Amino acid sequence: MSQLQDLIDFTDVDIPNEYIKRACEEQEKQPKDILQEFPKLNFNSNLHILLIGLPKIKEEMKPKLITALKGFLKKNNFIQFQEIDLYTYGYAVLSYENEDQAQQAVEQISHQNFDAKHQLLALTQKQINHINQTSEYIPITLKSRQQLLAFHKDARSALTIIQEKTKLSLKWLNSLEKKLEDNITEKKLPTYDKLQWSPLGQYLVLFTENEFSLYGAQDLELLHKFEHKKVNELLFSPDEQYVISYDGLQQFIIWNIREERQLRQIVQQQSSINHFKFKRDNKLLAFQTQDEIQIYEAPEFYQKNQLNLKAVGVKQIEWVPQTNYLAVVCYGKDIKTQIFLHDYNKNIDVKWRNIAFEIDSIQIFVHTYGKWVATLIKKKQKNKVFATTLQVGNLSKIDPFEIDEHTVNEDVENIFAELNTGKFALSYREKDKQQKPTSQFTFHLYSVQEDIKKGIKLCQLGEQKGKDTNELLWASNGNYFAMVNKTKNSPDQGKVEFGQISKKNEQPIIEITKSTNHFYMSHAQWDPTGTYFITMSDLWHSVNIWSAIGEQLVKDTITKVTDIHWRNKPIHLLSFKEEQELQNNHKQFIKKYEAEDDKILNKAKYDKEQKKKEMYNQFTQYLNEKRKIYNDTKEIRKKLLGWDEEDQNIYVQYKKIIKEEVVNL
Repeated sequence: MSQLQDLIDFTDVDIPNEYIKRACEEQEKQPKDILQEFPKLNFNSNLHILLIGLPKIKEEMKPKLITALKGFLKKNNFIQFQEIDLYTYGYAVLSYENEDQAQQAVEQISHQNFDAKHQLLALTQKQINHINQTSEYIPITLKSRQQLLAFHKDARSALTIIQEKTKLSLKWLNSLEKKLEDNITEKKLPTYDKLQWSPLGQYLVLFTENEFSLYGAQDLELLHKFEHKKVNELLFSPDEQYVISYDGLQQFIIWNIREERQLRQIVQQQSSINHFKFKRDNKLLAFQTQDEIQIYEAPEFYQKNQLNLKAVGVKQIEWVPQTNYLAVVCYGKDIKTQIFLHDYNKNIDVKWRNIAFEIDSIQIFVHTYGKWVATLIKKKQKNKVFATTLQVGNLSKIDPFEIDEHTVNEDVENIFAELNTGKFALSYREKDKQQKPTSQFTFHLYSVQEDIKKGIKLCQLGEQKGKDTNELLWASNGNYFAMVNKTKNSPDQGKVEFGQISKKNEQPIIEITKSTNHFYMSHAQWDPTGTYFITMSDLWHSVNIWSAIGEQLVKDTITKVTDIHWRNKPIHLLSFKEEQELQNNHKQFIKKYEAEDDKILNKAKYDKEQKKKEMYNQFTQYLNEKRKIYNDTKEIRKKLLGWDEEDQNIYVQYKKIIKEEVVNL
């Protein structure tokens, strides 16, 4: 039955019937009568690999195809082969010096596009043997989207604390009783090197030396496992349908998570996973290199024609949600500085302002809903940064392109952005009288607001000067922030200040709500909803959880704690319109949920009141039943007594008079 056995003589190994079905679907489509006269080949598993998916040609075209295949392999820098045995029906055997080279070649060549119509599949004998161990093909059991996101309805899925390498202890925050409680189920996991949550929280990712595994659903069961040697980074698509794995050196692999299938490999020298950007609709993937931008299209991620961009020195690209724009920034030594929006569909550019001064660096920030694009530009003179400008471009008015800006005459060390509501914070180190840097920082806070006349306006909220903290973390709702100092061995390590953006006379102002300290703090993070803030010290094994305004909710010490994470959740479960409606009617929701909280907090009192009410109703019912019996037997009582006991006229009232005398002594 096996068509592969008709192709190649595997005399020493039993090949199962399922092999072609699983690993060689393309060959299985061929009629059996065509495959009967294929030549036989002795396959050495240690030094050879089987290459499937080449064009099917006639005998006289073999030399040309061999030349094309050699050129393809060399052009893509695949492991150098020793020899090629090519066959006219779409397959070849490549010879290598040793088994390691053969294995590495398989990893690089598999799922590469030979041309527009042919994708290659490479196999070693080990892979064939692995498939051979499965007597029956078992299809992948997929969890539905609803099952993967069910944890959103469960408060117990709020937090995870990793205590030991082989034990993942799940905790959840009981905010009403102000304590961390153990989850219902404790998950024991295999040894892993690194852990992270996926952006939407659907998957818990465990990294080992040769693979990464995805756990999910309500009980964090093992869902998918992917092989990639020395993998250490992952980039998920916005809907977590696809993932890119990176080995930290040069090899990227694009996977379809739901199908557990490798789509393609990309080999780049001195690259990073941060250079890949998924479009919000998951249809396109952009990859930036020094002099070009490559575009790959889902679902198979074949490379499309390169964008018509003549600019060189590409430093950053960002897709703009709900538009066809790709924001691009280019700069460098002897390179013209450019910032522009490239319309992917029309293949035209929207220019930013002309930049006539020297540039140290430029960063791009894109609004979550695609209303604006912001850039942070560091200006320099004589190789020294003298000013930093924050610019915001209004995407609803691009002809001419409207830009609002604010400049700080300092070398800004960090920018902290919250792109959902448009909040920014710039920080720089203060100087003493001799213009020497000190250990104190100044923070400038900004908000991007919609203006009736201007469209988009960059408003300065205020400044925070003389701070011992050096980092500002925005809550996801943009209303709260925390300034922290996690710098190891710093005398100010552990300082925390909580703040909020409030309004006074319809003008936004900054209000510091709490200043506190968590000694030797090494970790600080807002929860995905922007309601709670967690700090941790890996030296003291202590964990604190605070409210958004700085009220301490939990203070705990956990032995052997090594890391702590909030489980990620989608920031936008509702549409923009629904979120606005929720904000406009928030007072009604507050009253509703405060009443529910009161019931939970005063459960004993509530139960007692309910019991009293129930007893009162039961007693009232008892009295009514007895009253009915009493009324029904009235005539019988009159006959027995001889009078009507309810007639007030038959009763005689007596008064007892007490007479007192006063006796003189």
